[in-house]
Amino acid sequence: MVSIRIVKATPKTDFTAVSRVYYDTWQSAYRHLIPADFLKQLTPLSWHPEKRWQNTFLAITGSEDVVGVCSFGRARMADYAGWGELYSLYVLPQFQRQHVGSQLMDQALKRLSQTYANNYVRVLHNNLAAQKFYLRFGFKETDTVLEDVTRFGTIRELMMIRER
Repeated sequence: MVSIRIVKATPKTDFTAVSRVYYDTWQSAYRHLIPADFLKQLTPLSWHPEKRWQNTFLAITGSEDVVGVCSFGRARMADYAGWGELYSLYVLPQFQRQHVGSQLMDQALKRLSQTYANNYVRVLHNNLAAQKFYLRFGFKETDTVLEDVTRFGTIRELMMIRER
């Protein structure tokens, strides 16, 4: 197992590398979960992690490669005003199942708990592996399913909440 450290992003972070983690992870993890044409139209430029650097943790190897990213902050949904939100958590496929995601989640939840008593995450309704992961960290499934109708098809996300 490779040695990983979790660091806070800074304005000097290589955000091109971070965007690549998003892109590569989406192409792998969501291959059979969302419409193929939706994935085909994405590029690493589809993400802008530099906009959230203040609330982002990175998983870095000893050779300084970015292999995971987790961003979080104030809830973006009006129905959850006053809550925290886990915006994203992605780990490159070759580093998954090595506790990298757990390390990122631990740091994000520590930071979120300093400001918010309750948190939520939106997860693809058919991404059972991710749902199982979030359950391990105290998130619970809700009956709320959000639908994003795109020109490629509808993408459904399940709301999962973590309340103190």
